[in-house]
Amino acid sequence: MDFSKFDANINTEDMAKQIEEAKANPQQSDRQVEAGNYTVKIEKMEIAATKDGRPMFKVQCRILDGDFKKWCLFMNRVIYGTKNDANMIASVIGWLEKLEPQTPVVFKNYSQFSELVLDIFEEVADSVELDVEYDPDAFNSISITEVFDAE
Repeated sequence: MDFSKFDANINTEDMAKQIEEAKANPQQSDRQVEAGNYTVKIEKMEIAATKDGRPMFKVQCRILDGDFKKWCLFMNRVIYGTKNDANMIASVIGWLEKLEPQTPVVFKNYSQFSELVLDIFEEVADSVELDVEYDPDAFNSISITEVFDAE
């Protein structure tokens, strides 16, 4: 790989100073979002493939205030090839229903469900904020406690 185009775009003295400051003041790289209650906005929501190609519900939320403002919360739920796919899908349906979408939340097949998740995301992405309980070690890492209109 030719690094010359990258080298040409940096001031090495400034970069060295910034690296020293970052080492002296560790921030995000050394911290993780703690379990707790947060107000968030949904940034991404989709059915995507796992590394082995199975469908997985994925959500990314951005924290709107507090010590972790601008940090992200993630939830992933594999919905095919588990010990109980119906329970996994039902848990996703329950999560989506808490968003109070106009679109009925129904699973017919994986193709339809993927489109449904995208439709609901488009419907709520810019119009709602959520109060959530976050626990990275829990089955439902992001539990919705309240949905309200975005400011």
